[in-house]
Amino acid sequence: MSDAGAAIDGERFDPARFFELARRVGHGRALGMEYGASGDNWTELRLPWREELVGVPESGILASGAIVSLIDTASGTAVWSTIGKFIPLATIDLRIDYLRPAFRGESVVARCECTKLTRRIAFTRGTAFVGDKPIAYSSGTFMIAP
Repeated sequence: MSDAGAAIDGERFDPARFFELARRVGHGRALGMEYGASGDNWTELRLPWREELVGVPESGILASGAIVSLIDTASGTAVWSTIGKFIPLATIDLRIDYLRPAFRGESVVARCECTKLTRRIAFTRGTAFVGDKPIAYSSGTFMIAP
């Protein structure tokens, strides 16, 4: 792996440890995202259905913003896994094509991978699932901090 993949302290980025810490504060705590699994260039995160994440109470449908956050976070984490360390990223573009909503009681899992990495830009693709059925596809572009 190139110098870009080496961690500052000699340890590679650990997504499971990252989410253990991220769930305690701010956005991670508010949404309650959970770590699922990861590899060298991909990450899987879970968003359990919760009443407070519903967009329209009568429908029980999970708000799309929560799904966007899940996919954005899984995509960024896939970039960190590819680089091998945590460094600041900025989402340049995130396209999500929804196939259907997540209904009452349905948890969503996002599996995103970093498909290309340049010195300053990372590209991702992902799928959000309920069970084994896709509910959304994503394509993202992220700026890597110098």
